[in-house]
Amino acid sequence: MILMCQNAAVYDIDTDRVICEKLLPGLMRHDKAESKKRTFGMWQRLRYCSNTNTIARHIRGISFGQGNRTRIDKTTRALSLCDSYWLKDESDNIRFEDISPYCTSFWNGDGAYNKESIPTLYVGGHINKEWTRQLKLNKYGKETQIEYECYELCKLVGVECAEIEKIYDTKHGIGIAVSNITNTDMFLEQADMSGMIDPENFTNADIIKLFGLSGLKMMTADAIVGNTDRHAGNIGWLRDAKTGEYLKQAPLYDFDHALDAKGTSDILIDDFVETVHSVCKEYREEVNRILMDVSNSDLNTIFVVRAKEIIKRLGLGSFQSIKARCADIDAQGCGL
Repeated sequence: MILMCQNAAVYDIDTDRVICEKLLPGLMRHDKAESKKRTFGMWQRLRYCSNTNTIARHIRGISFGQGNRTRIDKTTRALSLCDSYWLKDESDNIRFEDISPYCTSFWNGDGAYNKESIPTLYVGGHINKEWTRQLKLNKYGKETQIEYECYELCKLVGVECAEIEKIYDTKHGIGIAVSNITNTDMFLEQADMSGMIDPENFTNADIIKLFGLSGLKMMTADAIVGNTDRHAGNIGWLRDAKTGEYLKQAPLYDFDHALDAKGTSDILIDDFVETVHSVCKEYREEVNRILMDVSNSDLNTIFVVRAKEIIKRLGLGSFQSIKARCADIDAQGCGL
């Protein structure tokens, strides 16, 4: 079996032979292990769907029973709507365009299964979610509504985020449709699949080192909305599907743990304030702008309160108070 990236052969799984280094999954490029086969297995496991996604479990059960992963991957070719990787038998003459869910229809659990791709099987996370069409990932449940509010915040302050719209599904109830941030030109690589970060042990400083200002803007949004779940699977890069180049940090996605922190005294705010104090002036100015925009908005009240608390912790509030006191003194003709 060959690991492909679109129509380029990348890695021979059976012989553990790298065919195209630049298009390898990041974990296989950057991991220092002697055997790529070990890191290929790690990457595969990270790429699989979460067993907590009821929709994915249902689709898997009615199409494969309790079948093993090798059988599933071979039948579906492990095709996803998040990246351009897939599995191909060396003797196959089939092309990416003939089978990719980006380009053709796919199976979503309705009707008879005829060995189509099933991109829903390769979506992680605990909320019920499914690909119903190439451009929209549907997520269901009341907790999805806070994600829409987070999207509104990001849109207001200029933090790049996957577009979201509210939906209602007769089968699953209320939910959201999240726009696909990938296409046939570029794919998503999650940080936990990159080999460039320890998914169990990374800091705010590591994020800034990897992503720069966009990483700090992400942390600003998360601190404001109280999102405690920005793990390495919820951060990523967009990569060029033809060259493997890392283009930029992916637009933010997955805010379903927003408002885990709702008050004004928590480790999320503490760590963020400490981080802001350590970054360059240009970065701090952008953080200040975001905080001010949120504090003067009509967004979720908790967002506004948390933004104001962070402003206060960073000393912006005290600076404004000093200016106000100085203006009062000047108005009285006393000077300084």
